[in-house]
Amino acid sequence: MKTMPFTCIATFAWMLFSLLGFSTPSSAESVGLYFDPATPQIAFAAGDVKAALEKRKHIVETRNLASLAQAGSGKKIVLALATDKAVASLLAAQGGKGAAGLGEQAYALRTTSIPDLSYWVLGGDANGAMYGGLQIAETISINGLSGNYDSQETPFLMYRGMKLNLPLDKRIPTYVGGWSSHSAREAIADVWDMTFWRTLIDQQARHRYNVLSTWVHHPFPALVRVRDYPNACLPNIQKYDGSTINLNHEQRVAFWRDVMTYAHGRGMKFYFFNWNIYVDYASTQYPALTKSPSNPTTIDYMYKSMWALLETYPELDGFGITSGDGMGSNKEENTQWTWNAMGKAVRDYLSENPSRRFNLIHRGVKTEPQTCDAIYAPIKAVTNATFNMSAKYAMAHMYSTPTPRWTGDIQSCAKLGLKTWLTFRNDDFFYLSWGDPQFVRDFMAGIPLKDTVVGMYIGIDGYNPSRARFFKNPALNGQLEVERRWYMEMLWGRISYNPGTSDDVFKGMLARRYPTVSAGDLFDAWTLASRSLPKVTELVMKDWSLDFHWYPEGCWSDPGRCGGFRTIDDVGGAKGGFAGQDVAKGSALCNIADSAAGKCGRKKSSYQLADEMEADARKAISLTNTLESGGNADLRVAINNVKQMAFLSAYYAHKIRGATYKKAGEKGKAREEMGRAYCWWMAYSRSMEDTYLADSFRNLAIAPDWKFADAAVLKEYADLGGVGIPDCNTIQQHD
Repeated sequence: MKTMPFTCIATFAWMLFSLLGFSTPSSAESVGLYFDPATPQIAFAAGDVKAALEKRKHIVETRNLASLAQAGSGKKIVLALATDKAVASLLAAQGGKGAAGLGEQAYALRTTSIPDLSYWVLGGDANGAMYGGLQIAETISINGLSGNYDSQETPFLMYRGMKLNLPLDKRIPTYVGGWSSHSAREAIADVWDMTFWRTLIDQQARHRYNVLSTWVHHPFPALVRVRDYPNACLPNIQKYDGSTINLNHEQRVAFWRDVMTYAHGRGMKFYFFNWNIYVDYASTQYPALTKSPSNPTTIDYMYKSMWALLETYPELDGFGITSGDGMGSNKEENTQWTWNAMGKAVRDYLSENPSRRFNLIHRGVKTEPQTCDAIYAPIKAVTNATFNMSAKYAMAHMYSTPTPRWTGDIQSCAKLGLKTWLTFRNDDFFYLSWGDPQFVRDFMAGIPLKDTVVGMYIGIDGYNPSRARFFKNPALNGQLEVERRWYMEMLWGRISYNPGTSDDVFKGMLARRYPTVSAGDLFDAWTLASRSLPKVTELVMKDWSLDFHWYPEGCWSDPGRCGGFRTIDDVGGAKGGFAGQDVAKGSALCNIADSAAGKCGRKKSSYQLADEMEADARKAISLTNTLESGGNADLRVAINNVKQMAFLSAYYAHKIRGATYKKAGEKGKAREEMGRAYCWWMAYSRSMEDTYLADSFRNLAIAPDWKFADAAVLKEYADLGGVGIPDCNTIQQHD
């Protein structure tokens, strides 16, 4: 199917308002809204269209799509499938162009003026019609009922997902058990709250996400009653504080089936993922169950658990298997175990139930595509099953180089005829809400062999996002984390659907949410403040690729395994400092050592990088200084978030210069830079202290407060001969 270029398709719905000079009607008008209420995806979008029209003071008359042929004069909006012949015929009769050949999730927008202004959303399927309807609703909410549409969109990545590490019970934790973060301990109540899931699913559908995956060590005790192992089923749900949620097995099954059905109604697939070998809770009821890969009882239990999962949840779309992190055998033995314990159960169940479709994903942890392809070969003969691989595309730090090259699994899978899911791990930002659209576009453009990539899922291991709990302003706590980070979530969802989505779309969304400030200035400041932070990780990531190696919000690492605060020292490896590190795989930057030696060639040196980072940070601060929150707590957080990222970027700019000067033997310049770095760190840490509570994460903690690293930052200045505390007023005025 031929579609319009990405650089054009998403911009029309926004730009034509200003280009054509349309304005919002001054008085209320009646608008007919035609759709099929029996199709939940379309009904959801129609609800947003109706709300947007009513906010603009229009009178909305909702009508069944079946009555469209009897529509008389008056403005109308039509949401339908492109294959609906009656709709296509009426569109043509009113002077509109058809939209033949639309694929999955694609949509076309059309405008006619005979007999009156009408907007037509035509979906390649129900999900495409939903996305088109959401686009119309979004545009009306910002620009009113005006403009002219003749555009088409089709998904860049077919599947755009969320990776949610969430415990289902204290006894069956998420990754990795005893290291659970404070957020994981608080999340159990949210996991069993249907309001939480409805809110999350609705928002993320608007952002074009269409996969919801929940990751648990061993989810089965909360989900199924297993034949021959009935006592492995949890009697209730236990929280970390010792209290219980009184949900029995039947109630839990009904709950998750409702969640899955609701997700389907917003165009989303639903998956569970596990790690292996874990038999949490089940082993307390049946001591014969162990983590030994040679234990036949464990294999039998896991086989029957997987069978029960497919049997109990006909709405479940798939399951993800991890041959780790609790396995120590070689790749062949690990993969054979997962096949015997789970893969074979999927094959057998689907063979006996040919109408059931199911997707099995095997992650590349402690295995490889060639081994999985060979051992899982029997599932390929099952026509109602699909089998994919999954790779850690950017290791634990998606906010690094936009062209990560950590895995060769994509290429290996392509040679085998397998397709791959990509895990995008955000173990970079737990507090800050990052936002640079161009980085996301570059990230999408950098995906190799895109036609062999099924999709992606974004998530965190070190923090477990359910509801916000670390604001000092209690009025801001309780919102979902995806609501708190709405801008960051939107960028990845919208741009992975269409990388050509214009910056004007995001400016419009900022204008809608924060109408009292310049959306252009806020957008520019947010982009500039965000731009530098991935470059820091890119510069030092080679040996700091895992979550416990590097936490950029705190310039920190796991104290036991890596030493805590990351210094500028010229020491390599996991316990080293900035000057001893090499760049991320896939990066074109010049590392600090080569920059200090003048051996960068055409690569960008760390001096040049620091200059760019400082300039962007200063411009962002200048722009935010013109913005006032006017008592709006949400806007105040947004403005401060941009400032905090800019302060942190300025800190790292001076730190990178200091590390490079020190490596080059220019101690005086290094000392000067580290004095300035201290001042920017203090601006950052004090702003974070004003906004956020301290918190503990899986590998580290902000404790006892946001002053946790102040002494370590000052020590870097003192170690270079600095005396006392730098005069930050003088330094920042001079800078």
